[in-house]
Formats: sequence, C-alpha cells, structure tokens
Amino acid sequence: MWKLLKRLLKRIFRTLLIVVVVLAAVSFGPDLLARFFLTGTTQWISERFSEELKEKSELVVLEIVLTGQETASQEAWLVGTVQEVRVPYSYSIHFSVDLSQSVVESTGNTIEIRLPPPQAGFSKLTVDEQNMQRRDWLYPLTPEHYADIKAEIEQKLYDECAGNPAYLERARAAAEEKIKALFVAFAEAAGQGAGADILVVVGDTVS
Repeated sequence: MWKLLKRLLKRIFRTLLIVVVVLAAVSFGPDLLARFFLTGTTQWISERFSEELKEKSELVVLEIVLTGQETASQEAWLVGTVQEVRVPYSYSIHFSVDLSQSVVESTGNTIEIRLPPPQAGFSKLTVDEQNMQRRDWLYPLTPEHYADIKAEIEQKLYDECAGNPAYLERARAAAEEKIKALFVAFAEAAGQGAGADILVVVGDTVS
C-alpha cells in the first residue's frame, strides 16, 4: 500500500514539474533563447534599445537661449520715420533628434547607434513689454502690426539659429553624449550589455 502511494506521489510530482517547465518555456523561452543562445547578449540589448528609441520618437539635445533688442520702424514719404518700436526680448530654441530614424546594430561586442543630424524645432519669443519703447504719434501701433513685428523677429531669430554651425556642432556633441547615457542606463536596468563598446554616429560624425 505504501509503495503504491509512493509511486503515485512520484508520478504527480513529475507531472507537476513537467507542467511548470512547459509553462516557463512558453513564457520566457523565446526571450531567453534569443538572449543567451541564438543572438547573444549584445544583439539582444541592441534590439531592445532600438525599440526603446523608437518609442521615445524625439530627443531634445540642446536648448539655446538668447536675449536682445530689435527695432522696427515705419517710414513715410516726406515725413520720415513715423513709427519706431524697440522690442526687448528673450528667445529660446530647441535642437532635437528624430529617434524614429535611428538605427541600432551590433557586431561582436560593439553596438553602433546611427542617428540623423539634429534639427532646430520648437522655439519661443518672449517680449519684455514693460520695457518696450515706441514712438508712434503719427502712426499708432495696432495689435495687428505688433503681432507682425513679433512674428518677423521670431522668424529672423529662428533662421539665424537653425543654420548656425556652432549650435549645430554643439547639438551633435550633446546628442552623442545623451544617447550614450541613455544606453548605459537602459543596459544597467536590463542587466545586460553594460560592457559593450558603443559607437555613436550622428549624421557624418562618429564618436
């Protein structure tokens, strides 16, 4: 009787063990296989990091803040200047990288991350209206004309900043550093790939 019960218990235990192993294989097997046996740790972490970048979509790498003053005037024939407005301002512009265009690949222990060049994006002009000066006794400043003046100033500053070689170079360097930091943090959180060699390509610049 005892031997029969013992055999029955062994069969139940084996059956439960097989069920547990099968469930674990179904749940974690594909990921573990890719991680440790098929593609290796470096490829696994590069694929996961590529997905992470795609999800983030955009990465702001640099913000430029400027302060200054612009003067707008209106001239009239025979009279000369009939309106002059001095506009003190602060202006900020962001440079960002489109992560949806990023490419992450692995070769051996090296992970290469290719990014498009940073582009100027969101910008904001803030006028210090309390210190704004104007002479418009012959040609009053209307809200519509004031809006046009601000739009012209913002467009002028955007054009000057967006193509500024120094700003673009700073944005490239910042993109490289931020992507490396993102990868290190991601790899440490995943527990894999922290020892890989990282190569970052931003446009034509390699780091």
